Amino acid sequence: MTTPARVKMPSATSIVARSYPDHVIGIENRLPWRLRTDLALFKSRTVGHAIIMGRRTFESLGRPLPGRLNIVLSREPFPEQSNVQWARDVSTALLMADIYAICNLQRQFFVIGGERIYREFSDVINRVWLTEVFSGRINGDAKFDFEFSLNDWWSHSERDYPATDQDEYPFRITCWVRRKPQHRERFVDEFRSSDSEVLSKLNDWLALQTSNPMEDAVEQEQLSLFPKP
Repeated sequence: MTTPARVKMPSATSIVARSYPDHVIGIENRLPWRLRTDLALFKSRTVGHAIIMGRRTFESLGRPLPGRLNIVLSREPFPEQSNVQWARDVSTALLMADIYAICNLQRQFFVIGGERIYREFSDVINRVWLTEVFSGRINGDAKFDFEFSLNDWWSHSERDYPATDQDEYPFRITCWVRRKPQHRERFVDEFRSSDSEVLSKLNDWLALQTSNPMEDAVEQEQLSLFPKP
């Protein structure tokens, strides 16, 4: 197979947890609730993928998340580790995520916060896993105030979870899907200065898309994350 001059890139997905009704996502760089079920679902979705975050979000985690490429977007240089890469701007972060996804034959990567990062990637996000935490009114210093217009987004799936010993508040997870996906493409030449493994994987990546259309495959993967009651 001859590699074409342009290749469709992986799709961008956001994962957000916010309070209802105030849309708070953080207080002093920490989550304002304890939801072990939501954290477990976050892990199951993101393991094996690239995840893009800001410096403060990375610091709030306390360590690099294992089994993923942690891409930290920051204006200032950031110390890199085996599974941590620093991106000085959005375009660099996207290229890193694209390279990792192609090399690992993944159809998507994730944007996980915080507030500024969600805004900066909003134009390329095709899918959002939104957790609405029914905590009542709380004060916070970071928010996700985005409203999902039904003209531009549709609710693919939705499930409610009760408060339990492991989950401080009841919450709802909705998967929002952009009606007109943003299909990013790159010229193959953009990868020639990176690891040669990328070029060797491009044909496999193209075959994966041809045999299993990206959107159908992502839907099946994400549907399986909603266990039956």
